Amino acid sequence: MFHLSTFLADLLPEPSEFLSMGKQVGQEITLSIGPVYTTGFLVTGPLLILGGIVLIMVMYSRVKYYAMEYGYGTGWGRIKAIFHFIAMGVILAVTGLVLTLIGWGNQGYSVILSSAGLTEVSHLGTTTYRWDDLKATSERVKSTDFWLKFAKDGKSCLVHFHQQDLGEAMQDQAIKIAEEAIRSHPGTGISL
Repeated sequence: MFHLSTFLADLLPEPSEFLSMGKQVGQEITLSIGPVYTTGFLVTGPLLILGGIVLIMVMYSRVKYYAMEYGYGTGWGRIKAIFHFIAMGVILAVTGLVLTLIGWGNQGYSVILSSAGLTEVSHLGTTTYRWDDLKATSERVKSTDFWLKFAKDGKSCLVHFHQQDLGEAMQDQAIKIAEEAIRSHPGTGISL
């Protein structure tokens, strides 16, 4: 059976790919999505949809006399005369729809890294991953850039930690949390 939400989740990028802001509260690191990837997409998407519709409407009305002169006076003839503009308008509208869906999915998304594991907060609810759920495919923890992949009950979350986004102090805290947790859970199979 076809499920639209499953199809869209497979088609669209994961919100965790857009994590660009971080804050430290005690011994926890919270990563969230910056306004460019939420508000920016939510504004740009509808503008592209509107631009595609306006492009098609303007070109359809402009081609009226041209189409009649060359024998395309009917509605179908006008459509044939501006088919390339229709295709461009559809591409703009579909791109706008995708950007709007990405922005909508990114709203309110965040992850919290702590000594207990990773907590993922999204529109669909909260998922808590323990350190035992860390996959061995995760990258070796290093100073400027690393990623951790957690998976549980058919769900997974891949989180990148970039020093350029988080800053040196927060990156060091994320490394400290990850290294201590990996040492205390040797079953993860990740080397330090």
